Amino acid sequence: MDLNFLVVVGTLVMLALGGGVVWFVILYQRRVIQSQIEIERINREKQQELLNASIQSEEQERMRIAAELHDDIAPTLASVKLYLSTAALKMTDTPLIAQSKALLDESLQKIRNIAHKLQPSTLYYLGLDVSLQALADMIGQSDSIHAAYAAHNKLPRLPENIELSLYRVVQELTHNILKHAHPQLLTIESTTVPGQVTLVVSHNGTGITQHLFEELIYKKGAIGLKNIVTRLKSIEASIYFEQVSVSLFTITIQAPIK
Repeated sequence: MDLNFLVVVGTLVMLALGGGVVWFVILYQRRVIQSQIEIERINREKQQELLNASIQSEEQERMRIAAELHDDIAPTLASVKLYLSTAALKMTDTPLIAQSKALLDESLQKIRNIAHKLQPSTLYYLGLDVSLQALADMIGQSDSIHAAYAAHNKLPRLPENIELSLYRVVQELTHNILKHAHPQLLTIESTTVPGQVTLVVSHNGTGITQHLFEELIYKKGAIGLKNIVTRLKSIEASIYFEQVSVSLFTITIQAPIK
């Protein structure tokens, strides 16, 4: 009887010890998993901080260059124009002076356009909606292409980082389209629903598909496309390239609004 009792007690003790070991292993694994999750979260946050810092640094450099163009070079050229106007009253070679003034006017306009691209003041003061309209108007000034902007419902003011990233992406996309696709028609559309903004850039030139886009971003060069990916990643947005028909290509950008 005593032997059986000892066997039962021993068995219970062994089971208790075994259960304790199993429970310890389970708790240890949970802690390891939680630690890994926390490390991944910290790494993601650090990567996001570095990404945001990189974009912010780039924007500050853009603003510096734009300010120098606007405050230094443009006034100098304007002064030259004034001197030429004065000289035209005293010199006989007025056609040459008139041509010089025309070239200066063209240079001043180009500097204004560059400064606007580097530092879109419209975006900061009036928002993405007005800025996209201004971008389409500027593209449409060329006789070789018709450009338009359509807001299916008026875009509200978004957080500054989202507006800036979306504007820079559309700006880069339209630049690439004009440079490589050679379209006759280009449209920019915007739609907002609760929690999300969608932008669609359409054109009838020579476009690319999503498959080709994903190949190009890993090739040497393609700085513009890499910048697009970086900008979109910073606001957790997505992009999709599609050939809708033989003569219609679309690029859809979707960004969450938190």
